[in-house]
Amino acid sequence: MEELNGITIYWLISIGLLVGYIIDIVMIKEGIGMIGNIISGTVGSVIIGVAAIMLNLFAPLVYAAIGSIAFLFLINVFSIHTSDHTDAKAS
Repeated sequence: MEELNGITIYWLISIGLLVGYIIDIVMIKEGIGMIGNIISGTVGSVIIGVAAIMLNLFAPLVYAAIGSIAFLFLINVFSIHTSDHTDAKAS
């Protein structure tokens, strides 16, 4: 089983950074942007990874990666602003 120490925190942060960068590449110009994706991916990975370690789940780094992807998906989907605003013009 995995234990919560400095090396595990390092890997959780690394996974979050990588997932955030990949999600930014996938989303192109939509969503919250590169810095927001990287920070949110790191935060989501650490939170979910620590929760998986505290619950003694098998492979908490895998849970951290999957949870970070899901966390970023939700953040990016609900932050997309459509540009279909049409102004009403009086004729």
